[in-house]
Amino acid sequence: MEHQSVIKARADTEALRQQVDQLTPLVAENERLSNLVVQAGSSSPEQVHELAKLRAEVIRLRGQSVEIEKAKLRAQKSESEVAALRAQTGDMARLQEENRQLQARTQVNQALQAQNACINNLRLFDSAKQQWALENRKQTTDTPTLDNLRPYLGRGPNGEMPTCPSGGSYTVGTVGEPPKCSIPGHVLP
Repeated sequence: MEHQSVIKARADTEALRQQVDQLTPLVAENERLSNLVVQAGSSSPEQVHELAKLRAEVIRLRGQSVEIEKAKLRAQKSESEVAALRAQTGDMARLQEENRQLQARTQVNQALQAQNACINNLRLFDSAKQQWALENRKQTTDTPTLDNLRPYLGRGPNGEMPTCPSGGSYTVGTVGEPPKCSIPGHVLP
């Protein structure tokens, strides 16, 4: 749309320039003829009539010249408006790119938060296994069940077991090995 406005404004400006170029010789000729009539000093009715016609033509041409100047100003204003629109478009593109980058960073942060929450859950399971093993005199090769670990887990407000925020599943394993999550990267350090 901006491009079409610029093209139209340029075409209008060029058409007006051509009209000015065509009018300039006529104005000069009119002035020359008026001067000749005045210099000749003779006032024949034909000359007076021709002079009146020429003066009317000069007035008409001057009016067209004023209109051409107004059209030039409108064309310049249109070009300024197009430049302003281009600047706004550039600003919009920059803001859209910043928004995309922010969304990407937000997704990365959310993934990191989910990973950290899962690692904290794995620490809870590991601590629960260690407490179970100590209280029940179990070896590092013994494997507790979730029911064995329930009393040692700080369960949520509704008594639920810790779950991976990313939807992974936990494997408790033996007392001597760390618990695991099925999501890659969700691993105890």
